[in-house]
Amino acid sequence: MTAQKLFEILSFLDALDTKLNLQKNLESISTALSNLASQPAQTQHQSNLAAALAEFQKGADQLSGLITPSQFVIIDSLGGARYFDPAIADEVRTSVEKNAMTPAVASQFVQELSAKRADFLQTVRSARNELKKLNITRSVLQPGSADLAFLIPREMFDNELARFAKELTFISRLLQHFSEAVTGQATEAQLEQLSSSVPTVALAAAPGVIAVIALAVDKFLAAWEKIEKIRKLRAELADIGMKKTALDELTEQITTTVDEVVEEATTTVMLKYTGSTDRKNELSNAIRQDTRRLFGQIERGLAVEFRAEPKKDGDPEQQKVLKDITDLAQRMQFPEIAPEPMLLSSGEVIEGELRNVKHSTKKTTKTTVSKKSTDTEVKEAGTPKV
Repeated sequence: MTAQKLFEILSFLDALDTKLNLQKNLESISTALSNLASQPAQTQHQSNLAAALAEFQKGADQLSGLITPSQFVIIDSLGGARYFDPAIADEVRTSVEKNAMTPAVASQFVQELSAKRADFLQTVRSARNELKKLNITRSVLQPGSADLAFLIPREMFDNELARFAKELTFISRLLQHFSEAVTGQATEAQLEQLSSSVPTVALAAAPGVIAVIALAVDKFLAAWEKIEKIRKLRAELADIGMKKTALDELTEQITTTVDEVVEEATTTVMLKYTGSTDRKNELSNAIRQDTRRLFGQIERGLAVEFRAEPKKDGDPEQQKVLKDITDLAQRMQFPEIAPEPMLLSSGEVIEGELRNVKHSTKKTTKTTVSKKSTDTEVKEAGTPKV
């Protein structure tokens, strides 16, 4: 994780808690329980407790829609999963209901939870402020733009530089093919940031190109739920000694599911392509192969993050593209690394240029990256409006 990414998630947590009033309402519950424990006959304390519980529940219910799965993974690594899990409201309500006759017990539980959560938030704010003193802030997207980041687990290339370079070559090629399909010209992806802890490559590209990549990834993640069920069933049948023929049929079903989503994604990407028929066939084959490899890499632990920043009074069509990217990013949940990957064998790595596929030599994007600690500004000249 880059320092900028850490600053971003810390700022996000602070803003989210303020927006939903989670800590404030949790402290109100604690106060109401304390008052109820000391004066159980006061009906007003009961009313205050019920109101505080309702407000806390209201805020907690919104967490799942405001925190993406990838963000929650980072929050968990920082030790804050419990404090930003929607289930925290159920945890508090259950304690109150179980100790209806002994509110002092529930009061102690909520006080401890509130104190621990307050300490975590204080750490979040202090860390963010210290990073800011060092001129480390978030990477800000320019209005009307989008970007994406590939998180490449080290296990995928065993810390070998040459194999890591192949992954970068694949990402570059994928962006070129998708951009040609969407805009009509193969455009080089522009590097925004590079992190080395979990190797992360953040890239700038036309929003329309990022949108179709996000849609393709989303289609695969939806299909993955079905694939996982088949995998589990196959493992269970193997444990009870089912014949190899039956297991092979389930393996074939996984392959068929992947083939279907690859074809669906390829059709979607090529939907508005207006080039020649010959080039369309070449490009379709390239995107089909790129998409299959992308899905295989996701099974092995690759994750892709998407961001978009709307522009006030922007073009309605462009605004819709940016909103689609944001909506897709919010619901993406990448699978854990499969113990026995099935979609891509260890030796199935495409080297260099994709065979029999030629890239358009015309480049339409010139990008200047200003490496300021407070912002990453990408200026594009002549990028097709998509």
